[in-house]
Amino acid sequence: MSSVVPHEKPEEMPSEGLGRIVSKPRFMFRPDPVIGWTLTPRHGVRPLIRKSVVQTVDGDGWRHVPGRPSTGPRVGIYGCSFVYGTCLADEETFVARLQHARPDLRMLNRGIGGHGTVQNLLQMRRDIASGLVDAAIFATITDHRFRIVPHPARMRAFLSPEWHDLGVEHLPVARHRPDGTLRIDYVRIWQPALGAAAFGPFLPDDHLLLRTLCDVLDLAEATARAAGLPVGTVLLDRVEPEVSDALLGMRPDMLDASVPYDSDHHFLPRDAHPNARGNEIFAARILPLVDRLLSERGQ
Repeated sequence: MSSVVPHEKPEEMPSEGLGRIVSKPRFMFRPDPVIGWTLTPRHGVRPLIRKSVVQTVDGDGWRHVPGRPSTGPRVGIYGCSFVYGTCLADEETFVARLQHARPDLRMLNRGIGGHGTVQNLLQMRRDIASGLVDAAIFATITDHRFRIVPHPARMRAFLSPEWHDLGVEHLPVARHRPDGTLRIDYVRIWQPALGAAAFGPFLPDDHLLLRTLCDVLDLAEATARAAGLPVGTVLLDRVEPEVSDALLGMRPDMLDASVPYDSDHHFLPRDAHPNARGNEIFAARILPLVDRLLSERGQ
C-alpha cells in the first residue's frame, strides 16, 4: 500500500519513530482480504478533540499496550473502536489498564474502528492459527447488530470518499443457512444505490438482528473452545439501554461492563466514544473475567 494517507498532510516523524500521524484512525486503515481493513503499522493518531494525545500503532499493526512483557499468557481482547480506544492516550485504554493491573500477562488490543463481531471472529481464527493467543474476550456494543449483516444503516457509511480512497473493497458478514447455521460471506462496500433508496420497511427488526449477533458470538465461543482457549463476552455500551438490556437477556452469561451514555463517561458532546473514566470502569469490571479465564487455563 502507498504511504500516502488520504486527505491528510503528513507531519514530521515524531520522536517515537512513527511513520505518520493522522487525525482519525480511519486515515491509517489499509485493505485486508479477510477482515476488510487493518491498521497500518508504526502509525499514530492525534485526535482533533485532544491534540495533546498521540495514539500509537506498534510494528505488528495493533494498538500499543504500554508495559506489556515479552513473556506470559496472552489475552486477546477483540472488538471495535471501544477496544482500540478512540480519543484515548495509549495508557488510558481499558486494555492498557488491564495490563497495568496484571503485569504478568500479555494483553493484546485487537480493536479496530468500525469492526464488528464477524471480523473479530475471523481475526481470532488468525491468531489461533498463528499460535498468538491463550485466552479471548469478545467486547461487543449494540451497534454490532448492524455491522455483522449488510445493513443499510451501516453500509451507507462506506459511501464516504474517505473509504473509497482507502481502497477497502469488501467486508465479511454473517448469513444463515436454511438449517440455521452460520456462514460468512463478503459484500462489496461500494453500494451507491443505498444513498437513494429507503429500505427501512423491508429490514429485519432489532430482535432478529440481536439474534444473529448472539449466533455469531456463539460461533466465536465454540471456535475458541475447540482450540482450547477459555473465552468470555462483554457488553460495553448503553447508548440504547433497551437494546442493551435485550441483548443481556438473550445472553445471561455476558458480562455487563457498560457505563452510562453521558458526558461523565463519554467524550460528549464532541465525540461519542468512552472517555478515560469510562475505560477505568471497564477495566475494573473486566479484570475478574480475565482472572477467571486464566484460572480455567490453570495459570
